[in-house]
Amino acid sequence: CLTTLYGFNALELASSQPCRPWDVDRDGLNIGEAAGFALLEWAEPDDARPLLLGYGESSDAHHMSAAHPEGAGAALAMRQALARAEIRPEQVDYINLHGTATPSNDAAEDRAVLRVFGPDTPCSSTKGWTGHTLGAAGITEAAFVWLCLEHALIPGMLNTRRIDPNLGSGVVLNNREQPLRVALSNSFGFGGTNCSLLFGRRAA
Repeated sequence: CLTTLYGFNALELASSQPCRPWDVDRDGLNIGEAAGFALLEWAEPDDARPLLLGYGESSDAHHMSAAHPEGAGAALAMRQALARAEIRPEQVDYINLHGTATPSNDAAEDRAVLRVFGPDTPCSSTKGWTGHTLGAAGITEAAFVWLCLEHALIPGMLNTRRIDPNLGSGVVLNNREQPLRVALSNSFGFGGTNCSLLFGRRAA
């Protein structure tokens, strides 16, 4: 819909360049197109598939379109997801960042991730691959995280070339194959809405 594109252009959030989350030269998002669907069911005791372990949600109540500059609401949503799952931050193997490639949003999420997890937890944004699919971003990126757990893969950040030196979270530029037990998906939106979903396998 052109109205959506015009709106993001008016807010100076859309980029004419490929989406580059966490890049020193990032200057905005690209609009993507997607749809997703998930059917939740109770897991059997012997189910070895990745499960939804916990969730967190919050509202910044800071600005109609901008995130809280210190990522306060984002950090709260991540902490809630961890608490509901009874998972410690150091047990999380991968974070799928909301990562829109807008300068202020990436900086706010980076501060939130550092506050909760520190600089060592592997992170990446998949919006370099898909663009920002707006209302579908949460479900599609949650599906990506589930697939990452299934296939033991951390996806790199397509189009990101040079990490902004002012950002300190543990972003992964290239695809990395490694076993994953617990992974987090972040989705944030206008009005300061924040949601974090924690997926993982049962402890052996």
